[in-house]
Amino acid sequence: MFDSLTFGKLAKWSGFLGVFLIIMGVLQAVTIVGIPMAILMIIMGVKLIGAKNAAKALAVTGEMEAPAQVNKLANDLRVFFQINSVLIIIGLVLGVLMGVGLIIFIVIQGGIPEFNYDFNF
Repeated sequence: MFDSLTFGKLAKWSGFLGVFLIIMGVLQAVTIVGIPMAILMIIMGVKLIGAKNAAKALAVTGEMEAPAQVNKLANDLRVFFQINSVLIIIGLVLGVLMGVGLIIFIVIQGGIPEFNYDFNF
């Protein structure tokens, strides 16, 4: 029923990305400002490691244990994508707010200043 090669590849790549996110989260936690983002990166990495374990188990397990492993895999991937989606939405909102702020700043300053430098070498 399950393609063990596909689940094996999913386990490999989700494990790689999970370990990478955990390492990057630990490195980002070194800075005080980066701690909230580091926590989210570590959580996302742990969820991908969980998905890796479930996918690896699905690649070698029999049909009896499959529903529990599929549920664990789907739940870990759901949490990963949910956190990632919220971060993308926050980034988009902040980008739009910064763009609006930039436009307001330019209008308040009276437009974009002209830079007429004469470079005579």
